[in-house]
Amino acid sequence: MSSRHSRDLVVLAIRLNTRGFAFAVFEGSLSTVDWGIKGITAKGDDAFIKKVRALMQSYRPTVLVLQDCKNKPSRCTPRVEKLVRRIARLPEAKDASVFKYSRADIRACFAAYDARTKDEIARAIAKVLPEFSPKVPPIRKIWMSEDYRMGLFDAISLVFTHHSQENAKLK
Repeated sequence: MSSRHSRDLVVLAIRLNTRGFAFAVFEGSLSTVDWGIKGITAKGDDAFIKKVRALMQSYRPTVLVLQDCKNKPSRCTPRVEKLVRRIARLPEAKDASVFKYSRADIRACFAAYDARTKDEIARAIAKVLPEFSPKVPPIRKIWMSEDYRMGLFDAISLVFTHHSQENAKLK
């Protein structure tokens, strides 16, 4: 594979959750291309994989970033672990470098922004990328379910973490 310039870099981050998945597509150095939240009904894992495959075919990422379900403390269910493995093995993923980052990796990245919780991380992302400010969910109270928009910030946090770790390698 030939070396690519940063402007040729297309990063697709996919973050699974109980409702479906969120994705973020970035080009080069944190330049937003697209993002979204896809709900998955009870049609099963094949319908899920079909949606992911369509995203990968559409954007043809050079980097695919996923959550790391193996490092503890991970709250991934066995089903999510299986789906993450399936995504990493998709034929479309063979053209991309696949990276997985744990919750601890994300927290380490966002320590530079003095952000530790998911709410703080979402707000830090919105400061760097103001186009996401209207999407920041209200701060979650202990009795509340997590807002579905938080999945979007989970996906973007994977992109930030990848960007941070790759830049650290260059130093």
